[in-house]
Amino acid sequence: MRIEEIGPGGHPEVIAASLRRSPHLTADAASWTYDHPEVFSDLVALVARDDDGALLGHGRLSRAALLPDGTRLVAVSVLTEHEGQGVGSALHEALLARVPADTTELRSSVHDDEPGSLAVAEHWGYAVQRTSICSQKVLADLPTPAPGAGVTLESVPDLRFAGDDADAVEAMLLASQTNPEAAAGQVATVDSLRALAHTGDPVAVLARVDGSPAAITVGDVTPDGTLFIAYTGVDPARRGHGLARLVKEQAHLDGARLGGRVCVTENEAGNAGIRRINAELGYEVRFGTHYLVRRPAPPA
Repeated sequence: MRIEEIGPGGHPEVIAASLRRSPHLTADAASWTYDHPEVFSDLVALVARDDDGALLGHGRLSRAALLPDGTRLVAVSVLTEHEGQGVGSALHEALLARVPADTTELRSSVHDDEPGSLAVAEHWGYAVQRTSICSQKVLADLPTPAPGAGVTLESVPDLRFAGDDADAVEAMLLASQTNPEAAAGQVATVDSLRALAHTGDPVAVLARVDGSPAAITVGDVTPDGTLFIAYTGVDPARRGHGLARLVKEQAHLDGARLGGRVCVTENEAGNAGIRRINAELGYEVRFGTHYLVRRPAPPA
C-alpha cells in the first residue's frame, strides 16, 4: 500500500468513491470541499493505493471559513471491500503528519448508522461533540407565508444591507446563535453566510418586526436541484411568534423558483423547537451525523 497526495485532477475519482461508499451523499455534497476553495482552504487530499494502483481509500485535511482559526477538518473514507486492513489508519496518520503546527483542534464526522466508523474514530482519539439530524422536504404544493401585523418578509439573496441596518442585521444574527455550534466557536456572520450561500444560487429571507431585523434563513440551490438551508435563526426576544416558519416558507418559494426540487437542512438533535417546525412544514428525517472533535491536535 502507498499513500500519495493528489491534485484537482484526482478529485473526480475520490468523489465517485465517496458516492459509492455512502448512500447519504449527493454529488454536490461529495464534491463541495473540493469545488469551493473560497469556503474550504489549505486542502490536502490523499489517496491510498495498492501495488497495482487501485484505490483503497482517501482522506483530506482542510480549513473551513466558518470555523475558528486553529481548527482543521479531517475526513477519511475507506472502500467497503478494504475495511479492516489498516487503510484508514494509514491515511489518518499521513494526514496528521500534515497538520499545521498552529492547529489547536481537529474536527471530523461520521453518520449515525455507521457504528463501526464511530468506533474507529473514537479509537483515534475523537469524541462526539454533537449530533445533527438531516431532514428533507419536497418543494411542491408550497403555501404562501402569511405574516401577522407588523411583520414583513424580505428576500435578500445578496445579503447586502446599508448603514445602520447592516449593523442591526449583524447584531440580530449574533444574538440568534444559541446553537451548540456557536457555543463551540463556530459563529456565523453575514459575510460568512454570504460566502456559504454563494456556492450555488443564493437564497436568503429576512423577517422584520416593526422594521427591525428579527429572523433570518440562508441557503442556496445547488446544480442538482437541492435547496440547502445552511442557517435559520430568530432573535431570542422574538421567539415563539412563528418567525422561523415564515422565513422558511418564503425560502421554499424562492428556492423552487430557482429550480429547487427538494429542501435539505440539518438541525441539532436536541433542538426540539426547530425540529417540530420542520415536521409541521413537511420535512422527513433522513439520517443523523455525529460531529467529532479531537483535542489537542498533535504537532505537525
